[in-house]
Amino acid sequence: MPAPKGHEPYPGCETGGRPKIYTTEFIEKLADDLEEWIKNGKFLWFERFAIQHNLCPDYMKDFANENEKFFRAYRKAKAYQRVILYEGSLLKKFQYNAVQLILGHEYGIFAKTEQKLSGDAVDPLAFVVNINDGNTKDLLKEEDDE
Repeated sequence: MPAPKGHEPYPGCETGGRPKIYTTEFIEKLADDLEEWIKNGKFLWFERFAIQHNLCPDYMKDFANENEKFFRAYRKAKAYQRVILYEGSLLKKFQYNAVQLILGHEYGIFAKTEQKLSGDAVDPLAFVVNINDGNTKDLLKEEDDE
């Protein structure tokens, strides 16, 4: 809420909006802590870092969007997590199905599967035309040749 007309802005609200709970200094210190946490390599899931610092894990994305230093640390932590998942899966430290689920939901990485449908319930005529594609021209040519 803005200050009353003719009144100077309240401290912390000079640019409008509510005052920020987390300062730039706090976020940059958190970025340093995250870098150190990655170096220690004790944990797999970096959301644990947020919980250990009494933060909501959703704040991690917000901090990354507003601070370049935290953005770099955040991206590094995500890459670290992905590498640990890949290596753990390849070395059979983690269950494959769990890793596949995590990579699909967190990173959009899915195992490619191909399905060949035997028909199209929505448009069966298009399915039949696609099957006969190329054959109908031959039928017409045979009639013309006679």
